[in-house]
Amino acid sequence: MDLIARIAPFFGLIALGAVGGRFGVIDERVGKLLSRYTFWIGFPGLLIRWLGDAPPPDPRLAQVLATYAVAMIVSLTAGPLIAALARWPRETRAGLAMTSAVGNTAFLGSGVAVAVVGEGVRAPAASLVAVDNILLAALAIAVLQAGRPGGSPLKAVGKVLLNPTVVGAAVGVAMSFSAVRLPGPADQVLTWISISASPIALIALGGLIGRERETPRRDELPPLALTLVLKLALAPTLVWLALGLVGVEPDLRAVATLLAACPTAVNVFIQTRAQGIFVRGAVQAIMAGTVVSALTLTLIAQALA
Repeated sequence: MDLIARIAPFFGLIALGAVGGRFGVIDERVGKLLSRYTFWIGFPGLLIRWLGDAPPPDPRLAQVLATYAVAMIVSLTAGPLIAALARWPRETRAGLAMTSAVGNTAFLGSGVAVAVVGEGVRAPAASLVAVDNILLAALAIAVLQAGRPGGSPLKAVGKVLLNPTVVGAAVGVAMSFSAVRLPGPADQVLTWISISASPIALIALGGLIGRERETPRRDELPPLALTLVLKLALAPTLVWLALGLVGVEPDLRAVATLLAACPTAVNVFIQTRAQGIFVRGAVQAIMAGTVVSALTLTLIAQALA
């Protein structure tokens, strides 16, 4: 019960947003404003705060990050490969790379990991979030871009490097390695932004769930089911097994597994909408994954605890 009590507030914020979305308090206009704040200010500020405060990765953490990245890349490539074998449409194959690998680690997973394992894992959790939002996001967006007629993966990766998330992570890493701190007032503003980021993002996610009324068509159910299996089951299993093979400490192994078990990130919807590819599939993956993960993430956390 104690574990559930620590996880419940995160899903409580999502539920609060869903109620607001259902009754029109968080309509599409408000939802866009919350999402823009998260995308342009909240998320970059959170990464700068967490990564900037964390010590540079030591060789052991670097091994954890590399192992985690390899396991998640396997999950990322599995979706498009299975979709190709099933002869699903090109844009479905491209979209599955994002929905099955890019998880809500910053606003949901990292908070859950700290709540479950303890404050001491905040720094490695931040580093894992950076892997998700730099390496995995870049690869997934490149695949997504390649799904467009005439799309260029290299052009897509170039856009990723100018993404505010990537810029925030880069600034945080630079501050970590240089041990630079912002002046007092600026540092306080950054702290306030980082504190606000997760609650606002989770409420915005709930608003999206509450506003969306359309059910998946029959042809959309297999890709959705595949996304849920890959993201909520295969990814955490691969990460747990891979880190076990290299003998990672239980706390780090638990944190990485919890992050891998997170549902598809809202950022996936933003990216698919910007590219005009697999938008409905992304919304369905985010909604269904978030609802199902209330159970699966709790069970995984309980097993790891």
